[in-house]
Amino acid sequence: MSGHSKWATIHRDKAVNDNKRGVAFTKYAHAITIAAKSHEEYKLRLAIEKAKSINMPKENIKRAIDRATGANAATLEEVRFEGFLPGGVAVMIDGLTDSRLRFAQEIRTILEKGGGTLGSMGCVSYIFTPEPNYTVEISDLEMRVRIENILDKIDDLEDVTEVLTNYA
Repeated sequence: MSGHSKWATIHRDKAVNDNKRGVAFTKYAHAITIAAKSHEEYKLRLAIEKAKSINMPKENIKRAIDRATGANAATLEEVRFEGFLPGGVAVMIDGLTDSRLRFAQEIRTILEKGGGTLGSMGCVSYIFTPEPNYTVEISDLEMRVRIENILDKIDDLEDVTEVLTNYA
C-alpha cells in the first residue's frame, strides 16, 4: 500500500535514482575529462566505454571531452599530498585539481575527521617506491608468457595490456 499518494512514493523513488545516476555521470565525466587532458587514447577509450555502460548520454560524453580540449579548457594540475592515517599508517594521495588550495583543505578535513593528519612534503615519500606503468600491445602468446614470468602484474584492457613493474 502506497499510503496517501502513489505519485508521492514514485516521486521519492525517482528522486533517489536520479541522484545516484547524477553522481555516476559526474564521476565518469571527470574520468573522461582527465583522460582527454592526458592525451592517452586507451584511457579515454576505457573511460568512454565505462560511461556508456551506465547509459551516459552522448552529449554528456562530448561535453566532458570538450571541457578538456576546448578553448575554455580548465587548467588542471596534478598534486600530491602526504600524511598519516590513524595508527601511524603512511599515505600518499595523488589528485588532479583546478584549485590546489581547495583540494588541500578537503584532504586535510577528510584526514582529520578520520583521526589522521596531513604531513609536510617528503614526510612519507621515502617509504614508497614508484611503480613504473607501461602500456604495450602483446599479440604473440609465447612472448606474453615470457613477459608474465618476469613482471609483477599484467592487466588486460581489450586491445592493450597494462604492465606494472618495479623495474625502471
